[in-house]
Amino acid sequence: MTVLARLGSRVWIAAAAVAAGALVWAATVDAPTVPPYLFTSAPRYEPQAWLAGRDRFPSGAVLTFVSGQRRRPLAPGFYASADPAVSFDGARALFAAKREAAGHWQVWETAIENGVPRQVSACDSDCVRPLYLPDGRVVYTRTAAQGSEIEILPLAGGKPERLTFVPGRYMTDDVLRDGRILFEYAGQGGTRELFTVYPDGTGVESLRCDHGPDRSEARQISSGDVIFSSGGHLARFASALAAQADVAQPRGEPAGPVAEIAAGSWLMALRRGPAGPFGLSVWNAATAQTREIEAPRGANAVQPALVAARVPPREFPSALVTTRTAGNLLCLNARQSKTPIAGEVSAVRVYTRSAGGAPVVLGQAAVERDGSFYVQVPADQPLRVELLDPAGRAVRAERDWFWMRPSEQRICVGCHAGPERAPENKVPEVLLRSTVPVKMLGDAGRTQ
Repeated sequence: MTVLARLGSRVWIAAAAVAAGALVWAATVDAPTVPPYLFTSAPRYEPQAWLAGRDRFPSGAVLTFVSGQRRRPLAPGFYASADPAVSFDGARALFAAKREAAGHWQVWETAIENGVPRQVSACDSDCVRPLYLPDGRVVYTRTAAQGSEIEILPLAGGKPERLTFVPGRYMTDDVLRDGRILFEYAGQGGTRELFTVYPDGTGVESLRCDHGPDRSEARQISSGDVIFSSGGHLARFASALAAQADVAQPRGEPAGPVAEIAAGSWLMALRRGPAGPFGLSVWNAATAQTREIEAPRGANAVQPALVAARVPPREFPSALVTTRTAGNLLCLNARQSKTPIAGEVSAVRVYTRSAGGAPVVLGQAAVERDGSFYVQVPADQPLRVELLDPAGRAVRAERDWFWMRPSEQRICVGCHAGPERAPENKVPEVLLRSTVPVKMLGDAGRTQ
C-alpha cells in the first residue's frame, strides 16, 4: 500500500511494503525534469557482500518504477527484487528477484507498463545482475559461496552457456556499445578490476591494464567514457587513455552505477555520511548542483536505471569452432611494455592451474629477436604467462589468469603494453620462421 500526500509541487511518498517487513522512504519528485526510472530500495544494502558469497540485500528489497507522480513496485509480492536493466526499446525490464526469503535469486523479465513478471532462469544458486544483449539473449552472474561466474541464456529458455573459465569473483556491469560485456573481477588479491569479454567468451582482457585501485559498478555513458566507483568516489576511463581520471561529482559517497539523463547530468545513488543511507540525486556537472529526488527514511535508494529507448550495441558474430579443444596465441613483441622489464627476455613459459589451484607448467618456447612468439594452449582453462631471461629466471609474470576459447585466434601487442598501443605494420619473425604454433596443451595434447 502506498499513501500519497500532495504538498505544493512535490509529492511525498510515505510507505512501501516488503515481505521482510516495513520499508519506508520519503521522496521528492520534480516530474518535468526527471524522466521515468527504476530504482531499488532496501532496508540494508551491502554492495560488496557478493565478494564473500553473501547477499547484497539481506533484508529484502523492492524494485520501483517511477514516472512523474506515479510509482509502483515492478514485482509486487516478491520478497526481494533488484538489479534493473531496461530493454533497448524501453518497454521491458530484466531484474533479479526472490519470491521467498529462503529461495535463490533468479532472473526475471516483465513489461514495465502493466507487465506480469516471467521467470527467465532456473539457477540452483543465486543468479543476479542480468543485462540484455543485442541478439536477444541475457547475460548475468551466477554467484555461490565459493565464487561466481558469468553465463548467457536465451530469453526463450534453454541451457546456459558459461563465459568465464578462471576461478574467482565476477559481477556483470554493462554491455558496451561495441558489444563487449563489461564486468568486475576480483582475483587473488581481492582488488576488483574492470574487464571485458565478447559474448562468446573470447577476447577477455582488462579494460585498462594498470593494476590500479579497486574499481566497481561501471557503466558506459554517451561520450564512450566508462564511469565507475573507486575509493568512495566516481572516476572515469576515457577512450584511448590508460590512466584513470577524476570526474566532477557532488560531495558524499556515491554508489554506482550512474544513470545518464543527458550529457553532464546523472541520476545517482549518494549518501552524505558514512553511516547514513543512500538516496537518489540528480547531479549536474555544469552547474555543480545536486537535487535529491529519493530521500530514504530507514532505507537505501540505489541502482537507478532510466526507462527510455536507446541504440542497441553491436552484435558480435562468433567464429568459434566448439569441436576444437585449443586456441592460438600470437604475441607481437613480448619486450614491449609500458613499464620497464628488469632483464633480458629470451623465452616464454605458460601455466595452467590444477584442480587444487596449484600452477602447472604447460610448456616453454623461445622468444624471437623482435619479441614475438606463437603458442597453442588448451581452451576453457586458466592460463598465465611469464617471461624468462637466458638463465631461466622470470623477469615479468602475469599476476592473474586468463582463458581462451575453442579455436580462438588471439593476438597481443606486448607484455603489459596497455590498450592504447598499436602494433607495428610488419610480419612478426616467429611467423616468418613457422606458421605452426608451439603446442602447449598439457593433458589435452596427450589425448589428441
